[in-house]
Amino acid sequence: MKSKRYLVGSSMLSVATLLSVQPALAQTTAPADSGLNEIVVTAQKREENINKVPMSITAATGEQLRSVGVAQVRDLVKITPGLTYADSGVGTPVYTVRGIGFSDIALAGRPTVTVYADQAPLPFSSEARGAALDLERVEILKGPQGTLFGTNSTGGAINFVAAKPTNDLQAGADFSYGRFNSHQIGGFVSGPISSTLSARLAVQHDGMDAWQKSYTTDRKLGVQDFWNGRLTLDWAPSDRLKTSFTLNRWIDHSDTQAQQFIAYRPTTPAPVPELTGYPVAPHNARAADFDTDKSYRRDNDFIQANFRVDYDVADALTLTSLTSYSRYRENQLADLDGTTVNNSYFQTIGRLRSISQELRLSGSIADRGHFTIGANYADDDTSEVNPTFSPVSSVSNLFSGLFGTPLPVTFTTDTNQDSVTKAVFANFDYDLTDAINVYAGGRYTDFRTKFTGCAGDSGDGVAATIFSVLNGSPVLPGQCFTVTEAGTAGVVRSTLKQDNFSWRAGVQWTLAPRVLVYANVSKGYKAGSFPIVPANSYLSFNPVTQESVLAYEAGFKAGLFNRALQLNGALFHYDYKNKQVLGSVVLPGVGNVLRLLNIPKSRVNGAELEITAAPVTGLKVSAAGTYISSKVTSSFVNVDPFGTPGDFKGQAFPNTPKWQFTGDSEYKWPVSERLNAFLGGNVSYQSETYSQFGELALFKTKAYARLDLRAGIEAEDGKWRASIWGRNVTNTYYYSAATYVQDAVVRYMGQPVTYGVTLAFRYR
Repeated sequence: MKSKRYLVGSSMLSVATLLSVQPALAQTTAPADSGLNEIVVTAQKREENINKVPMSITAATGEQLRSVGVAQVRDLVKITPGLTYADSGVGTPVYTVRGIGFSDIALAGRPTVTVYADQAPLPFSSEARGAALDLERVEILKGPQGTLFGTNSTGGAINFVAAKPTNDLQAGADFSYGRFNSHQIGGFVSGPISSTLSARLAVQHDGMDAWQKSYTTDRKLGVQDFWNGRLTLDWAPSDRLKTSFTLNRWIDHSDTQAQQFIAYRPTTPAPVPELTGYPVAPHNARAADFDTDKSYRRDNDFIQANFRVDYDVADALTLTSLTSYSRYRENQLADLDGTTVNNSYFQTIGRLRSISQELRLSGSIADRGHFTIGANYADDDTSEVNPTFSPVSSVSNLFSGLFGTPLPVTFTTDTNQDSVTKAVFANFDYDLTDAINVYAGGRYTDFRTKFTGCAGDSGDGVAATIFSVLNGSPVLPGQCFTVTEAGTAGVVRSTLKQDNFSWRAGVQWTLAPRVLVYANVSKGYKAGSFPIVPANSYLSFNPVTQESVLAYEAGFKAGLFNRALQLNGALFHYDYKNKQVLGSVVLPGVGNVLRLLNIPKSRVNGAELEITAAPVTGLKVSAAGTYISSKVTSSFVNVDPFGTPGDFKGQAFPNTPKWQFTGDSEYKWPVSERLNAFLGGNVSYQSETYSQFGELALFKTKAYARLDLRAGIEAEDGKWRASIWGRNVTNTYYYSAATYVQDAVVRYMGQPVTYGVTLAFRYR
């Protein structure tokens, strides 16, 4: 493997060395109309050509995203390697970039890869569900982004840029229909209201019949019912003043996904006869079991309002204010054991409320550079109630034996976190010469969280009976059983105060007009947080400290052969301290529970290469690959998912495959003066990884590849388009994660083959 890494690294450096001589040879080789479109991004909070930004970025237009079927954040794995998606087990998505990710079951768990909507933060991963509506483009920034985007972007940042109001009347409609009666109906209208005011309204509904089937009953699950909308108003009363107001809203009444039961492992010595001989799920993506007496429909909704003001104080000086308010409410039930036995199910009832304000001043430095200085304030208030039920389980059987009476275990975890973040930042770049540019930036952040919470009886008196004995003092039905620092059962109160300084510095060398070589060093932080666990002691609510990533990256970007070929590459090394992980600890009277932990030291080494080409008119091909080697480098003693203690030093990170590849191609050709045809495909691959520390076979996510195909016709003027498509056309059986809850090991499956048709209309 060392030789393989050396080969990848030396090959990329050799390519970078030779880039400067290529454009001169290329100018006469490709026709002018065969070039690739250059994308403008706002990775440094100003508009720049992506090939002039000295960092690794994957960007795609809204049209490209629609073509490959990107409907959610997790679908971005189709267009960029190094990004992975996993399910936390209770519906909270987990995004990982280059091995930097954070897996947590808490609704209020803060990510390491933060999603933004037009630079306004979506602080919690569950809020990003509807971000892909009516887009101009998406930008995936890899590596720590703390200087300009703040804490909790140690892995990277994903910025969805919405399509903007137009100065002339435009409208569009899209309709898709596919397998499982899936349908997507949406559209937009955009145009001027007055000479200074324009608006854009976009709406969409995603629906689908149940796609999962019980393999022991006749029940089905997997209905999709998702509404999404956005209103944008742009007002420019003068040449110097521009304002934009955006209102985002989505409602989700879809089913939560059922898991596949793959193994029975009792948590306590008290067996569960109902699960002893339960059949494991067949290797069929649709097969899954779940309790038949419950409803799994979500009742989730999100609203966000953003208001941006840009005022040109002078010709090269702009003051920007970005104000954002968001509120998310969730109420959903998840079956955790993947069987029809009432073994374990988990409900999330929560609310997230966030307010943020950023004020920044940006401008040019003597026409040779740029600067940005600013301040940021954010206030996040989260509350979460998690009723957990284990009526038919080894834990309930154990307590029934101890107390001599049936005790179906139920309890509730009730927590609240109020967080305030204050930050000041500065960033600049300067041209030392016509070819060499240097850049640096920093952000000081003060982060404070007030926590209140406890685990308690759900009201039926069962947990009260158990913990009255375990605690040695009475616990009443409906009250907390967590023992506080004072030695009595009640609410735990705690405060976490931390600060940090994120920074970034580097140099870029322009070898030719479209050839850039860069090297930079950056450091980012993820805030500490409190675990949401069924705590019988205040010690279980102890917070984890903030983590930090010191990242070294060197790379190149080259547009060759008159923009017929784009070649990007990077090498990176991360020193990782206090990595936050969702581990497992044994709590007296409860057994194995999830718990947030810090790994003292770890590291990530990697390389990536991306090629995009337009070799002939009408044909565009792209391919990208990432190699990631992650490792715990210090002693990290914990227990594996089954409670067996061990030292995980030397192990790779969960949900971090060594190899990932993506590829896409599309060929478009004229069939008449007014009609074009197109044919395309997309493939994504990831190698094996593990979902948990311990490297146990049951928690291995096997390597898999997915293939999507598309074909269709469109009007030459772009006013309409019709296509047929297939996704996962080889019907690959794959899963994103595996976990152990209560007495069952389960997997989270990807969808089987789907296919359908899409019609799109545009009026300009």
